[in-house]
Amino acid sequence: METAQQVALARWSRRTLLKTAGIGAAGFTLAQANFVRSMAQESDEIQNILDITATAERFGITFLGEGIRAAEANEYDIPFPEPVIAILKAARAQEVFHLEAFESLGAQPLTDTFTAPPDAFTSFAVFFTALVDQEARETSSQLAAMNVFTELGRPDLAKVSFQYAAEEAEHRLLANYTLGTRPALDRAFADNLFLTIDDFYAALEEVGIIGGSGPEITYPGPGEIDDTGVTETEPGGPEAACNSTVEDDPGEDSQVEATPIS
Repeated sequence: METAQQVALARWSRRTLLKTAGIGAAGFTLAQANFVRSMAQESDEIQNILDITATAERFGITFLGEGIRAAEANEYDIPFPEPVIAILKAARAQEVFHLEAFESLGAQPLTDTFTAPPDAFTSFAVFFTALVDQEARETSSQLAAMNVFTELGRPDLAKVSFQYAAEEAEHRLLANYTLGTRPALDRAFADNLFLTIDDFYAALEEVGIIGGSGPEITYPGPGEIDDTGVTETEPGGPEAACNSTVEDDPGEDSQVEATPIS
């Protein structure tokens, strides 16, 4: 393990404390933001998490925008009910808030040009199948990111990955329900598809979202962002303090290095 990572490893107490810290850029504390930016300079792995996650969010914003446009223009073989269009608009707004959070930490998206599956903007089934599959991939990508943050002893950053992944899982559920899958909630645990964030990016290329043969779409896509009713737009909330000494055993520090779960 590199020296910078060894320094970053926290000492865990047997009794974790909860704290509420001041909010910084896009909901991150100043300490969180500074840590991630400094680690990104030291580690390609951290920068890749930021860059690839932001790239995926730009795809999501663009793909949803194109789908909403086509639905409102009645270009699909099956019309989208108005409540479904409203859900897609909310999901698109959530992707924007995700993107803003990661870009505030220094994320640099790798591309703004994507390729959609053929017939994604004319076939109801193709569009929602693509959503289900992509949201599963994005949720799984954050399991890979959590491995890295856990190895660094940063449960606060793993928490942000979870907050983000939880919303992507909700998108998958809603798309699965709209597609007609019953039960739509068909996973007891989220798929764990990737060992690293780079594996996730390779999957985007493999399925043709990046560099594919389908119709080309460009970020941010058509239409305005509608965030009506969307709340919790920043990754805030309590976090665990994991660098405290053991209070119930004075003079002894309990040091536990978190190990990634594969």
